[in-house]
Amino acid sequence: MSSKKIQPAPSPRPRFYEFSYNPVLDLFDTDYLLDRTNVTVFVPFGDDNALPRQLIKLAREVPVHRAILNSKTNYILGQGVKSSDPATSDFLDKPNNQKELFSVTLKKLCFDYLTFGNCYYEIVTNKQKSFVFLYHQDATHVRRHFDGRQALIHPNWDLFRGNGDMNLKAISLFPEFSAGDDGLLHSIVQIKDYEPEFVFYGIPSYFAGIRNVIISGLTNIWNQTRLEKSFASPGMLVIPGVNSEADAAALDAVMSTYKGALGSASGEFIMQYRADAAPGVTPGEVKFVPFNRDNEAHWLDLHTQSELSLITIHNWFPSLTPYSDMKSSFESGRILNEYEVAMATVIKPIQETFHQSLQTSLASCGLQLKDFEFINSPPISRINPMNFVWEVRRDSGLEFDKNDPAQNILVLQLQNSFSSENRKS
Repeated sequence: MSSKKIQPAPSPRPRFYEFSYNPVLDLFDTDYLLDRTNVTVFVPFGDDNALPRQLIKLAREVPVHRAILNSKTNYILGQGVKSSDPATSDFLDKPNNQKELFSVTLKKLCFDYLTFGNCYYEIVTNKQKSFVFLYHQDATHVRRHFDGRQALIHPNWDLFRGNGDMNLKAISLFPEFSAGDDGLLHSIVQIKDYEPEFVFYGIPSYFAGIRNVIISGLTNIWNQTRLEKSFASPGMLVIPGVNSEADAAALDAVMSTYKGALGSASGEFIMQYRADAAPGVTPGEVKFVPFNRDNEAHWLDLHTQSELSLITIHNWFPSLTPYSDMKSSFESGRILNEYEVAMATVIKPIQETFHQSLQTSLASCGLQLKDFEFINSPPISRINPMNFVWEVRRDSGLEFDKNDPAQNILVLQLQNSFSSENRKS
């Protein structure tokens, strides 16, 4: 008998959940529940409770849409946040026990807010309020309990198994706290974009133009399909002299052997066999009849128009968007002007929304945010002619001396003296 041990069969590799879903993007008229008899525990977000996953699917697959979301997120976050207050500064450096800077957490929250119209963060403290931790919660995982007092967190709502689901986690919504298994107090804070008739969830500001996002995605797919098919024109291949079913079958077999060599373009035409008209009559020539492709220009126009419309529905600005087809989008004057408008109408209002939420929630845990501010920086710099030279050097990160007479000259005076020297020469 062989003494060789039988090795156990290797355990199968874990399978990840595969999500294949075509967005329907339908909403109820309101998310307020008049009849709760058929509601198990949570308020659905979208008709099939899959709206967040639909929105992030579009954000992954539509390039200009994603570029605008990234651009707005980066401009709102700016260069991060700062504070001269020691306690606040310490929190910004260590907001939780995961060694993640607060600016990183804030960037995730901002992206969620712009993409889904909702963002969530969890605050953790103890009964003595001697510390506070803050964590980002993925907005696709969070739903509201129909009682309006709890946030329900599940890693995948398509696999939700009801109230007894072991993967379901319930945490009180701020300002209430609930005790966790770790003995600490937990609370979920929601920041949502206001939408009339919606009580539980916010709706992203671009949702009114969601069809433009879909159109942009579809036209990209159309362009990809044409490229994969080598821009082959679909049509009909007419072959005369095929006088029997056996001959037609033989030709089909021959053509099928060329499909790999011809690529996907070989499936773009229809085969039509024609028998000889009469014995002794010379058959016609093989010919290819292309189908009408006059609508290509309309597709290209639709693609261009849909991408331009994305900037409008996002309430954003062309020169602040990494969009390659914008003429004169890199003119410094235009960039700075649009940045100033964006700062007043979009960036600062959203920054203030985050600031107020953080100030209120953290104060309940004993941390007073003091001297908390975003570090805003325009994409390009413009020197103020009414600044002193030492101020320009300071703002540029160079060494400066307020007592140096040469640096106590206005930039405007330097410009005027330079112009005078030019006239003399």
